[in-house]
Amino acid sequence: MPTVYFQTFGCQMNVADSDTIHQLLSQRGFVLSDSPDGSDIVIVNTCSVREAAEKRAKSRIAEFANKKSGGQKLWVTGCMAQRLGDALKEQIRGVDLVIGARQMERIGEVIDEALPPDESAPAVFNKSAVTDFVPVMRGCDNYCAYCIVPYVRGREHSIPYHLVETAVKEKISQGIKEITFLGQNVNSYNFEGMDFPDLLLKLAEVNGLERIRFTTSHPKDCTEKLIDAIASSNKFATHIHMPFQAGADRILALMNRKYTSGHYRGLIEMIRKKIPDADITSDILVGFPTESGAEFKETLSLVNDVRFTTAFMFAYSPREGTIAAAMKEEISKEEKHARLSELIAVQTEITRSIYQESVGKELEVLISGKQEKRDEAWMGQDKGCKRVLISCASAEAGMILKARAIKSSGMTLIAERML
Repeated sequence: MPTVYFQTFGCQMNVADSDTIHQLLSQRGFVLSDSPDGSDIVIVNTCSVREAAEKRAKSRIAEFANKKSGGQKLWVTGCMAQRLGDALKEQIRGVDLVIGARQMERIGEVIDEALPPDESAPAVFNKSAVTDFVPVMRGCDNYCAYCIVPYVRGREHSIPYHLVETAVKEKISQGIKEITFLGQNVNSYNFEGMDFPDLLLKLAEVNGLERIRFTTSHPKDCTEKLIDAIASSNKFATHIHMPFQAGADRILALMNRKYTSGHYRGLIEMIRKKIPDADITSDILVGFPTESGAEFKETLSLVNDVRFTTAFMFAYSPREGTIAAAMKEEISKEEKHARLSELIAVQTEITRSIYQESVGKELEVLISGKQEKRDEAWMGQDKGCKRVLISCASAEAGMILKARAIKSSGMTLIAERML
């Protein structure tokens, strides 16, 4: 049987796109390989959000290209593929096919063109995970000043409900218990009058779907209706990922984020009131052009006040083609990284504290699999976003177990199963 190897860089949307391509190739008889060596197709799904991400992807693609043998094909997809297009074939000899992120809308046709159908190839499905992703939106209309995504993924549009529901049921038939619904801004979902809270509540009725997550939630479109929906059913994870990016209103305006720090704090207050045990996570960007030391301190103040369970933290770097790329940089690379290091230290201490505060609490743990080399140790995730190691004599992936946290290792809760 033909084989395919994937290397995926970047966000969860890229993971979902790789999964879609994998499923389409499985229907053609392709088996997933754990090594590029000898694979019939090597696919690199790329990220273009930061220059460093593109450099890592290009290095890996070049490595694969240099090792090609026989009739092996090298495909490149994702955001960098969209940004560079067929120029990537000139930059790296050996790339056979470039599939831009926007082509995911017609990826079946793209694969048909690249691989003429072989009716004799049996379908093969070798997926065994218990969690997966389903996109509900594609593209973005926000045009944040630092972000390349709207330019490479195109305008925002919602996927029709019946297609989302069909994808969910297909995942469930493969043994999936938890689904994360994806979009650059899921909060702005709107299909024939159905908004995002309506979508979530409708999908919560699907039999076999045990737990629901979603990302990313944009503060400007986060509503009380959405928070009420999450609080209304035990199926919804108590985890809300809501990037705030910066704590200073002037910087937020320059970033074109369309909300203020006061608005963001109000949303957090509402979430804490309606979902007291919620894990709130965020994205934070330091060193945006003209950010002063005092404005950076406003970011630290917000982090200390909100107490995120975890956060993705970055130093600003310009991306060609974005609004911010034309802004004059007045902050040295050394200062950016000094601010980032200070932020990481603050957030790390908060994360450790939150994990420690969870000791003694009851948890609902979705088991993802057994820990290697330990017979009675199982890995999973609580209803929020905390990683859990649970000790019990018997379990299996996909089970949701009640447990009590007895210890924290700093970034993992150690728990015992409750009978």
